[in-house]
Amino acid sequence: MEPVFTHPARLTDEFLSTQLGRPVTLTAVESLTDGHMAQVLRLWFTAEGEGQDQVQAETVIYKGAALSRTLEIAARFKSLEREAAFYRALAPKLPIATPHCWSVAPSSEVEPWILLEDLAPQAVLAPPLTMDSALTLLASLHHKTRGDALVRINLSNNINDLNGFIQSQDPIMIEQLLSVTLPENASLLPPMLSGRATIQSDLHYPGPVLCHGDFRWDNLSAAKTGCLLDWGDYCMGPPAYDLGYFLATSTPDRDPTEVNLITWIDHYLDAVNAAAGDAHPTLTRAGLIQDVLCLLPIIAWTPVMMLLTAAELPGTKHTYWKAVLTHCETLSVQLSRFSA
Repeated sequence: MEPVFTHPARLTDEFLSTQLGRPVTLTAVESLTDGHMAQVLRLWFTAEGEGQDQVQAETVIYKGAALSRTLEIAARFKSLEREAAFYRALAPKLPIATPHCWSVAPSSEVEPWILLEDLAPQAVLAPPLTMDSALTLLASLHHKTRGDALVRINLSNNINDLNGFIQSQDPIMIEQLLSVTLPENASLLPPMLSGRATIQSDLHYPGPVLCHGDFRWDNLSAAKTGCLLDWGDYCMGPPAYDLGYFLATSTPDRDPTEVNLITWIDHYLDAVNAAAGDAHPTLTRAGLIQDVLCLLPIIAWTPVMMLLTAAELPGTKHTYWKAVLTHCETLSVQLSRFSA
């Protein structure tokens, strides 16, 4: 069992019993390696059963403050606080599946935490998600929240936080990372080496939607016929951000040919426009592709942030984020051909 560094008062029978509203006994704490920007733990506990099942083993997920170098990034973006606010106020309003939230830290607490449903037992029994089902889930989130001012946070707020991070880093380290990962003539290099992330042209989307902000396989579960988790980066913004992010982070190992790429884009478009109706203008393929192209230099900063804290990443995750950064450039080249 890996060492656990969370607040010791939280890893007790009393704490867990209080949050779950029933007497339980904490039996084990498992550190989940996927938690890079937050400390993510699986808490194993037992509760008294009925009949022959006198003791039942159960699990919940605990999310707490990030560790070491990632703590500064998480604090800058207030990811855990944002996710706690999501479960307090926003999740009940959304027509999509999210993990059940057992409890969140009061807003007055200095160190936020969240206690969530463990989706793993359900996901094991469910049909696996496919590209089509993931894109349909994303389209559902977007068309059902288009035009609704659900939160005050918008993409510009996220970009401002990103620029704070960029300005806190050694520009030489950034340049070295980009130069060894991207081709010498990469289209992403000029905007990313400018020292500031900006949206460099007007976008074509007809209205803001609720963007998840980190829509990729790690944050999708097959439980509940498709469940979206890890809500630390949401904002109101262009649908192309989530779509471009998903294409960058989740398709490098899915045979991302130009034929498949346009098939995925069209599947998303068909799904997101299916329920748009007369009240909402539809997204167009040309406009969506132009918006993804415009946003790729901003999307590419996520793998850069992860790689700059690579000492804290498991080896497989380092390889993953490097592939994502490389694929951002590949997408830029592919989509430029479609828009020519």
